[in-house]
Amino acid sequence: MPTILGITMSHHSSACLLRDGELVAAVAEERLDRVKFSAAFPQRSIRWVLEAGAVNPTEIDRVAFGTKSEVFDSNRAQHKEYRWLTRLVQAAARLLPFWFIGASVWRVLYVGLVGRYRKRRMLRDWGAFFDQLGIDRDKIVYYEHQPCHAATAYYLKPWSGRTLVFTLDGQGDGLSATISIGDGGALQRAVAISSIHSLGGLYAQTTRFLGMKPWQHEYKVMGLAPHADRKLAQSSADYFDRLYQVRGVRIVNRCGAVSGGLVRKFNREIPNQRFDSVAFGVQQVTERVLVEWVTNAIRHFGIDSIACAGGVFQNVKANQKLSELPEVKRFFVFPAPGDESISIGAALLGYVEVCRRQGIEPRFAPLKSMYLGPSHDQRFDAFAAGLDPQRYRAEQHRDIHKVVADLLASGEIVARCSGRMEFGPRALGNRSLLADPSNLLVVQRLNRMIKCRDFWMPFAPSMLDSAVAEYLENPRARAAPYMILTFDTKPESRHRIVAGTHLGDHTTRPQILERDWNPGYYDLIQEFRERTGIGAVLNTSFNLHGDPIVDSPEDALHVLEHSGLTHLALGDWLITKLGGG
Repeated sequence: MPTILGITMSHHSSACLLRDGELVAAVAEERLDRVKFSAAFPQRSIRWVLEAGAVNPTEIDRVAFGTKSEVFDSNRAQHKEYRWLTRLVQAAARLLPFWFIGASVWRVLYVGLVGRYRKRRMLRDWGAFFDQLGIDRDKIVYYEHQPCHAATAYYLKPWSGRTLVFTLDGQGDGLSATISIGDGGALQRAVAISSIHSLGGLYAQTTRFLGMKPWQHEYKVMGLAPHADRKLAQSSADYFDRLYQVRGVRIVNRCGAVSGGLVRKFNREIPNQRFDSVAFGVQQVTERVLVEWVTNAIRHFGIDSIACAGGVFQNVKANQKLSELPEVKRFFVFPAPGDESISIGAALLGYVEVCRRQGIEPRFAPLKSMYLGPSHDQRFDAFAAGLDPQRYRAEQHRDIHKVVADLLASGEIVARCSGRMEFGPRALGNRSLLADPSNLLVVQRLNRMIKCRDFWMPFAPSMLDSAVAEYLENPRARAAPYMILTFDTKPESRHRIVAGTHLGDHTTRPQILERDWNPGYYDLIQEFRERTGIGAVLNTSFNLHGDPIVDSPEDALHVLEHSGLTHLALGDWLITKLGGG
């Protein structure tokens, strides 16, 4: 049983453990060191996944590092030497007009020059860490960024057979997008697009132009876009539409600028556009380019099953457009498509190579739940017993789901911490804040007490699979267990989940839940349905604004103490803060 340790040291560090093709454990470093988007070397994550898998480090067959040419420190800043190298690469690239720089040239510059420095830097700084664990340095192998993304989409998709695999993000190892053909367990790249033509880069720099954080707040721009007045926003849409073009199976940058040059271009050319109009414009061009690119590729390669990964596929509105295409028969987006999952892709590629060397046929199980992180259930009894009775009331319940359902039905907000933590950006019930989805006032309370979200941002529901037909327009019966896809809601019933819909376009980003994926959470929602007739609850991530999603009971109590929350369901314990929120 080949055992692979996957690691990414990107701007969102993580580690995973893959045993005989099965994803055993995965966690982002931010959940353990409590630094949002932590770029620190993921030593906590590495130690935890080894412990979770009960693996002696000497049993590791390969340490698979994802991405060859990124070096960040723990504050997500590039190392000084690395900055000079990347500037040298970029300066060399600018000696030629950027539209002449092919993907191969750009990739060689990054992987060849910067990648060598990155390897030396990692071994210099962290080689002793692997020595202490007892892992031979000769087992460390590096994999390119885009193949790692492609591996997560292809090897973990929920079907077998030929698949067209798309990756699309800001950039990684000099590339921003690829198309690969997956067949018979092998991935063969067919198209590579350089980071010069990065659609993700356009979205990131538009995010910067709007005064938000690039590579972090793109979801806010996406959420803002539907609020724009279509007539007022049309000139912005026309402007952005001219910036990118699809030529066959390639995406082409027609801006005449990249990176920070885009912000300067926007300051010159669209200085007086409303902020929501700008968001509308960049969202429209993103949806158009994706639809044209995927449609052209399906026709060109004659494959109608598509799997996708990379940061741009966190755009749930664009994903909806793709899922609705008549040309798309089967559709899968890896549910954590950003760079935190590069560790998983690297582990999958490492597993394939180790199997081939050992003469073993690789075996892959389709991805199911994303509950891949730590569980602290065994600690809850002692933790609850140790709480100060002057500040908290701790009660253990035989059926905690009925108690929580009663609270939700009476208008309360309840935090839930139970079972294994989710991997990826979405809380899927185990580290979630829950509320009645029919009550719009709860949105204001959530924002005021805990989330502090921008006023235009929607929340989302967790929904029983048996309730989908009542609330969603889903004629193609697309599965949606990961909150990575939006749907139109049915006008006659959307008032029942109105707090979990986008008020600008009445779409919703649901977690459609089957019972065997999370029986306890399913039963909780079923209890709520029996009380209210609503087969869904509002679900948002359990964290304070700007903090990572909680992991441990200590993290959960910290949020309870420092917010307006009153109730925390900790396993089968209900912790109530005395004195209210």
